[in-house]
Amino acid sequence: MDIQKLLKERNIELSYLDEKYDFPELKKGTIITNNGGFTKNLLSNLGFEDFYPVSDASIDKVEEIKKNDHVNYIIGFGGGKAIDIAKKLAYDLDLNLISVPTAPSHDGLISKNCSLYNGVRRETIPTKYPSKIIIPLYLWKYSGDLKKAGTCDLISNLTALQDVSLSEKKGESFSEFYKQLSFESAEKVLGCGTDKELAEALIMSGIAMEETSKYCSGSEHEVERLLEEKINGGKYLHGQLAGTGTLISAKVYELYSNEFSGLRFESKNLFEDIKEKMKKVGVYEFAIDPLKDEKFNPEILREISKIRPERYSIWNVIDSKKVDWGKVVRGILE
Repeated sequence: MDIQKLLKERNIELSYLDEKYDFPELKKGTIITNNGGFTKNLLSNLGFEDFYPVSDASIDKVEEIKKNDHVNYIIGFGGGKAIDIAKKLAYDLDLNLISVPTAPSHDGLISKNCSLYNGVRRETIPTKYPSKIIIPLYLWKYSGDLKKAGTCDLISNLTALQDVSLSEKKGESFSEFYKQLSFESAEKVLGCGTDKELAEALIMSGIAMEETSKYCSGSEHEVERLLEEKINGGKYLHGQLAGTGTLISAKVYELYSNEFSGLRFESKNLFEDIKEKMKKVGVYEFAIDPLKDEKFNPEILREISKIRPERYSIWNVIDSKKVDWGKVVRGILE
């Protein structure tokens, strides 16, 4: 699909930066950034003193920042947590939003929703599109594992689409346009030759979540949420855990393929297909690393079915309490 047409229809301005830039657009806005040293140091070196570093993406943090004065517009500068909080702030305060993702680590660069902790668990919350997105390609080229995480997040669309297909068999209705957009973004990342092409794939995936995140977030992201809670401690990136979840969901589709006929993808081949795709773009080992973590125990996966039961997926059909998770994990690692 034509990325420029998609953005124009949504009144989103896109610009790429190939060389070092001082970000004059940020001068009069309220800047939300990550609490890690990289983005804070970058902003400080550019002469910015007034910004809000965040270490957690929570509704409480949004409410805390809202108590302060705001000027003109909101800027999300950094990674997923900063951009998610910026989206919610801009939405609540009815202010323009500028998104400056400093790394290609996820597909929420412009998505019209955010994922925030509500005190009990993370929930997906509707927000707004940015009026402008600035892609600093000169920073992206140093992103390393962050780029791998973004790639995994895009490949995870394949299991999300399989869950969508499962929901359709149950009678739920979905848009062919958003399904195709999600699929094309996953396919595009497999052939990306440049960071600009990767950016376009991430943006396409974000737009695919315009009405609901179901097109790009299904059973695999339920695994991601569980693993984040049980073993993460900040060690693993969101996209990396989404990649882990993708392999787990695909493996369960394979093992129970007799129960899943007539879906978008052939269930018995889904795991091997995704595994080969991940190997092709060099993220398979990255995606299975969390399964080798000393804190990981396959038995924790028994809790998946209760993570987000309201979003119909494979975990509504297969009770995670009854799965032989040792067999599933061995099948992925072997």
